[in-house]
Amino acid sequence: DAMIKVFEDFELSKVGQFQSVLEAAGIRTHLKNQYTSSVLGEIPFVEALPELWILEDGDLVKARRLIQELLSTSDETEPEWTCGECASQVDGVFARCWKCNASRPEKEQE
Repeated sequence: DAMIKVFEDFELSKVGQFQSVLEAAGIRTHLKNQYTSSVLGEIPFVEALPELWILEDGDLVKARRLIQELLSTSDETEPEWTCGECASQVDGVFARCWKCNASRPEKEQE
């Protein structure tokens, strides 16, 4: 089995969030270039983009569908929120923290 790249973005946090979603769905992944931001300027930026790869060919359709859902909902997003458990900043499209998997705090009812 060869690894297949399914997503890349300048924002490591977004790639990490997508990785968390795929992993939660049972898809084994690998993150490439998560430490290359420190060498930007010394290498072409396209070689330093954080990349999300899947390890199993059979997960490709499911992975692409999940990523497409994440990308399509990112336009109608809720505001970014701060995780109550680990204090990470989490994109509004996510109901769970990308770092520690804690749920988004419930909104106060008016």
